[in-house]
Amino acid sequence: MNFDLTDEQQLIRQAVREFATKEIAPNARHVDETGEFPAEAFRKMGQLGLMGIPFPEAYGGAGADSVSAAIAVEEVARACGSTALAYAAHMGLGSAPIFMFGSEAQKQRFLKPAAEGQYIAAFGLTEPHAGSDAGATRTTARLDGDTWVLNGAKMWITNAPLAGHIIFTAVTDSDKGKNGISAIIVPGGTPGLTFGKHEPKMGLRGSVSTAIMLEDVRVPGENLLGERGRGFNQFLQVLDGGRISIDAPRCTHWHPMASSRTWSGSAHSTARP
Repeated sequence: MNFDLTDEQQLIRQAVREFATKEIAPNARHVDETGEFPAEAFRKMGQLGLMGIPFPEAYGGAGADSVSAAIAVEEVARACGSTALAYAAHMGLGSAPIFMFGSEAQKQRFLKPAAEGQYIAAFGLTEPHAGSDAGATRTTARLDGDTWVLNGAKMWITNAPLAGHIIFTAVTDSDKGKNGISAIIVPGGTPGLTFGKHEPKMGLRGSVSTAIMLEDVRVPGENLLGERGRGFNQFLQVLDGGRISIDAPRCTHWHPMASSRTWSGSAHSTARP
C-alpha cells in the first residue's frame, strides 16, 4: 500500500503551512498567555477555504479527503495549539455530524455556513454528572406541538459561546434508555441559552471552553438531527473517530472515519464536545 501524499494533499499541506506560519504563529504566544480567541485567524481561514476541507463543495466545503483535513489540522497545530483545537472541534464535532446524519435542508442551513467559515460550530455532549458518556445524558428535549423544548446543562464545551450552531444530545424518550437519546441542532443566540465563564486551562488557553445552561430553549421540530432516538449511536460514531484522530497533529498516521469522508478529532488536547 502506498502511503505517499497525493499531489493535492501536498498542495494543501504547503498552502496551510504557509498560511499558519504567516498568519497564526506570530500571534500564538499572545493567544496562549491571554486566553484571547484568535478570531482574526479564523476569519482568514474561512476566506482561504479551510473551514470545511472534508465536505463537498455543494455544502461550502473544499471537497477534499479526510487525510487532507488531518494535514490541515497538523499544520495549524505546528503554529498554535489553541487555534488547532478550536479548528478541529469545529470541523470534526460541530460540522461532521450534520454531514453524516443531517437532512439536505440541515446541510444547507447549518453545514454550509459553517464550512464556508461564516461561523464556528460546536458539539454539546459533556455534562456535569455524565462526563462524555452519551448514555448518561440528563439534558431533556420534549415536543411541544412542532417545537423541541430543551432543558439541562453541559460542561467544558469547546467553542460554545462563539458558535453559530451547537448540536446537543438530549433525552427525548426517558423510558427507552440509550435508545431514547436524540441529537438536536440549536442555533447560536437562541433564547434560553446561557454560558459560563471561559474555563482556565494549563495550556491551549485560546480555545474557549465553557458550561452551557439550557432553560426552555425552543427550536423547530425539523432541527432533530437524523432519527429520533438515534443520538447515542450517532455520537459514538463521531467520538470514535475523534478518539483515534486526536493524535493527528502529532504524527502522520491517519484513520479515515468508517463509511465517511469527514474528519473528527482534536489537537494536542482532550477537546470536550
